[in-house]
Amino acid sequence: MQKSKADTNRVSILLKLGQYYIQREYYLYKTGNPRTQLDSACYFADEAHHLSQALKYENGKHEANLIKGDALIRKNEIRSALIMLGILNDSTRFRLLIILGQHYLFHTDRTQKDLDSSMHFLEQANKIAMSHPAEKWKPERIHIKAMLSFMTEGLQQSKKLYQTAIDKISLPGNEEKEALLWHELATLIPLREKTGVTRLYCFEKMYSLYKKSGNQERQAWVLKTIADIHLVEGKLDLAETELLDVLELYKGIGYRDLHYIYDLLAVTCRYKGDFSKCIFYGSKAIESVEATHDSVSATTFYSRLANMYRESGQPDKSVEWYSKALRDRVFKGDNNDYVFRDAFFFARELVKLKRAREALWYILDIHAKNKPFGVHAEACLLGSLAFCYHAVKQERQAEKYYAALIKLSDQLQQDNEITTDIHYELGQYFIGKTQYRKAAVYLQKALNTAEATHSYPEAKEIHLLLFRADSGMGNYPSAMKHLLRHKLLNDSLFNETRSWQMEELRVQYETAKKEKDIETLNNQYQLQRIGVEQANRTKNITLAFVVLLVIIVGLLFNRYLLKNKSNHKLQVHQKELDQKNTFLETLNTKQHVLLKEKEWLVKEIHHRVKNNLQMVTSLLNSQAAYLDNDAAVLAIKDSLRRMQAMSLIHQKLYLSGNISTISMPEYIEELLSYLHESFDTGSRIVFQQTIAPIDLDVSQAIPLGLIINECIVNAIKYAFPGDRKGIVSINLQSIEEDHALLNISDNGVGLPVDFDVMKPNSLGLKLVQGLTKQLNGNVNIISENGLSVIIRFEVMSKHISDEPFVNS
Repeated sequence: MQKSKADTNRVSILLKLGQYYIQREYYLYKTGNPRTQLDSACYFADEAHHLSQALKYENGKHEANLIKGDALIRKNEIRSALIMLGILNDSTRFRLLIILGQHYLFHTDRTQKDLDSSMHFLEQANKIAMSHPAEKWKPERIHIKAMLSFMTEGLQQSKKLYQTAIDKISLPGNEEKEALLWHELATLIPLREKTGVTRLYCFEKMYSLYKKSGNQERQAWVLKTIADIHLVEGKLDLAETELLDVLELYKGIGYRDLHYIYDLLAVTCRYKGDFSKCIFYGSKAIESVEATHDSVSATTFYSRLANMYRESGQPDKSVEWYSKALRDRVFKGDNNDYVFRDAFFFARELVKLKRAREALWYILDIHAKNKPFGVHAEACLLGSLAFCYHAVKQERQAEKYYAALIKLSDQLQQDNEITTDIHYELGQYFIGKTQYRKAAVYLQKALNTAEATHSYPEAKEIHLLLFRADSGMGNYPSAMKHLLRHKLLNDSLFNETRSWQMEELRVQYETAKKEKDIETLNNQYQLQRIGVEQANRTKNITLAFVVLLVIIVGLLFNRYLLKNKSNHKLQVHQKELDQKNTFLETLNTKQHVLLKEKEWLVKEIHHRVKNNLQMVTSLLNSQAAYLDNDAAVLAIKDSLRRMQAMSLIHQKLYLSGNISTISMPEYIEELLSYLHESFDTGSRIVFQQTIAPIDLDVSQAIPLGLIINECIVNAIKYAFPGDRKGIVSINLQSIEEDHALLNISDNGVGLPVDFDVMKPNSLGLKLVQGLTKQLNGNVNIISENGLSVIIRFEVMSKHISDEPFVNS
C-alpha cells in the first residue's frame, strides 16, 4: 500500500485492508482484541473514503461507507450506523440494512426484542428497489428471506432457503462468502440436533471451503470447533486427532495463543482417563500462558491443572496449583461460582494432606471476607464449611452446614458440574450417617450428570460410594455391578503403564523447569564473571590512581612550603578584615531592628486606618438614626458598606503576616458574608463564588473590593424585585501571566431596555468605572438573561518582604 500511487488501485488496497479486519472480528472469528480490529477497519475505511472523494471515485466511497457502517454496528454504535443510512445510495443502504439484521439475529441471545429489530431492518432492505439487474441481487434477496423465515416459519424452512442462497453463490472465488453463510446456518441449528443438516455438517462444509481458499487461520478455527463438537458427543479419539491437526495449523501461521488448544487437548485426555497426557497438555497450556503473558487466562489454566492432579490422586501437586490459582483470584462479582468451587476442592486436598485445621481457617477467612453470588457459589461455601468442620471433629457445626446444604440442593440446576459435586458430597455425608437410601438418591443424581459429561474420574468414585450404599441396603446384585464398574474405570484410568507414563511426563516437566533454572544460573555466572573482570580492571586503575596521587601529594607539599611564608602575611590582613566584618555585622543588626520597627509602624498604620474607618462608620450609623429622609439613609448605608469593604482589607493586613498583599479568596468570602448578613436575604438569593488563589497588592485590593461591593449591592437591591429568588455569581481568575478577569453576574431582571451603560446615572456605576480605571483595566457590562459586569485588569507585581512580620 505504501508503494502504491494515490489512485483507484490504492483505494482498492485500503478497502481490502478494512474488509480484512472486519472479517477477523466476524461473529466468533475473534483474533486478538475485537475493539482493536474494528478500530483498524474504521481507520482504513476512512482513508479509502478520503482518497475516493479526492479522486471523485464514487464506487470507492460507497464501499468505504459500507465497511465503516459494518464496523460501527459490530462496535454496538448503532445510532452512528443509523445516521449513516441517510447518506448512502440504494445498493449500499441495502447491504448495510442486511448487516443490521444479521447483528440482531446472530450477535445476541435472540430475545424477542432482538428478533423484532432484526425483522424490521431486513424488511426495510426488502423494500429497496434496485436499479441494477434483479439477477445480481437475487442471492442477497434469498439470504434475507432465509433469515426472515427462521423468525416466522422456523428452522427447517430457513435451512432450505440458506441452501438455495449457498447454491446461488457457489462459484470459484466465492469460498469465503459461502463459508460465512454456512456459519450463519450453523449458529441457528441447536448443538444436539442429529437429523438433516446439523451444526457439525455446516462446519465440515466450512472447513473444506477454507481449505480450498487457503485461509489457514479460519481453517484452524473451524477444525477446533469441529473437535469441540466431537468432544461434546463423546468421540474423544477423533477430537484429540483433530486438535493435534489444529495445533500444527496454528504453529504453521505463527499463532501465539496456543494455550487454548493445549487446554482442549487436556480436557479431551481427562475425559478419556489418560492423565499422563492430560497433565502434559495442561502443563504445556501454562507454559504458553506464561510465554505470552496472558495474565487474564493464567488463573483458569492453573485451576485446570490443579483439578487434573486432584482427579489423578496427587494432592500434594493439586494443592501447589490450587494455591497459584487462588492467590490473586477475586471472589467478588456477579459470577463467582467457580472461584468458590476451587476453594471447595482446595480445602479437601488440604484435608487429604492432614492439614484439616489450615483448610478450616482458609474457608472461614473466605466466608468472613466474601459473599457468594447465586445458589451454586453458596452451595460450594456451605459444602466447604460442613466438610472442614467434620474433618476437625466439630460435628455440631458440621451438622448445621450440612442441613443448610440439603435445603439448598433442591435449587441447583441439573447438568451442572457444581450440582454433581454437591450431590456427591451429600451422598458421602449420608453414608457416613448410615442413611444409605438417602445417600443412593443423591449419588445416582451425581452419577447421571458425571456420565452425561463423560467425567470418568468422578464416575469412578461415585460407583464406589453406590456400592457401599447398595450394600448397606442389602441390594447386593446392584452393589456388585457398581463395584465392577468402579474396578473397570479404575483399571482404565490408573493401570501400571499409565502411572509410569504420568511419572515420566512429570519428570520431563520437572526436568524442563530445572533446565530453565540451569540456564538462568549460567546467565548469572556469566554476569558474575564479567563483574569479576570489571572488578580486577577497577583495582588496577585504582592502583595507578594511588601512585599518581602520591606524586601529586609530593608536589602539593612542596607547594605548601612555598606558600607557608605568604600565609603569615595573609593572617595579618585577615585580622583587619575580621575587624571590618564585626563592624558590618553591627550595622546589619541595627538595620534589622529598623526594618522591624518600620514593619511594626506599617501594621500600626493599617490598624489605625481600620479604627478610623470604624469610627466614621459608627458616626454615620448614629447620624442615620436621626434622619427622616429615606434617600439620605440609603446613601449613608451604601457609604457604610463601602467603608466596611475598605476596613476589611486593613483589618486583614493588620492581622496577617504579610503587610502588603491581600489573599482574595478569604477577603471576598468575608465581604460576601458581611453583605449577606447586612441585607438579610435569607435563602432567597444564593451566592456562588469561584475565586482563584490570587494575592493582590493593597493598592489594587481596595478598588477591587469596592467594585465587588457596588456590584453585589446593586444585584441584591435591583436584580430580584419582590420575593423573586436568584443566583449571584462571582468569578475571579488569572487569564494570562499578568492579568486577571473579574466576572460578577446574576440571573435577575437585568437593566431597563433604554438604559445607556455609557452614560451612567448612578453613583455605583460611576464608582465601578472610576475604580476600574484606577486598576488600569476595562469594564464591560452585558444585560442578557440578567446582568454581567466583566472587568479585565493588569495585576501589579507583589512587594515581597524578606522576613514577614509576625504578631507577638
